[in-house]
Amino acid sequence: MNPSRIEKAIDEIYEYVENCKPSKLYPNKVTVSKDELYDLLDALRMCAPDEIKRYQKVINNRNEILQEAQTQAEQIMNKAEAQTQQLLDQNELVQTAYAQAEQIIAQAQAQAEQILRQAVGESDQVRTSALYYTSDLLGEAGRNIETSLKELESKSTMLISALKKDIEIIKNNRTELKDQIEGKLPEEEDQGEESMPSGAVE
Repeated sequence: MNPSRIEKAIDEIYEYVENCKPSKLYPNKVTVSKDELYDLLDALRMCAPDEIKRYQKVINNRNEILQEAQTQAEQIMNKAEAQTQQLLDQNELVQTAYAQAEQIIAQAQAQAEQILRQAVGESDQVRTSALYYTSDLLGEAGRNIETSLKELESKSTMLISALKKDIEIIKNNRTELKDQIEGKLPEEEDQGEESMPSGAVE
């Protein structure tokens, strides 16, 4: 079976994430363009109505089935009436014609009702199957989108947390350097160029 437009849209989202540029700090994480991701999600959203319309056509076949059954029933009734009229025209067989006519009409009515019942059953089955399939398809698409968004949110949260830690480390290092530059002891200043600032590496 050919993949639906929703399945293709989901594959494009996965492919986009796979091709995103890896993070310099964390190679197993990627940098995602919010605009491009939103475009892909919008495309996925646009696919859903088309898929629903596709299966709506299957549901609409119910009317065609019923119409065809009704046509067959009318044809049978017309044939029965024609046979009845033909029998009634024969004067010597009037009584027999009445009996046969009633029998033919009864059989035609029973057959027509059976065709209609069968047509309704088949059309309801087609409609129910189409609705279940559409519901399952939309449910799967929703779960895939939710999983992708959770993964992206988790990756973004971890990246922001890591960057905040790096900024804090840089601030602490600058504070320590500033303290060492501004807080030299007087004895160290008297020693001149031979003495080294506290914390300097030989």
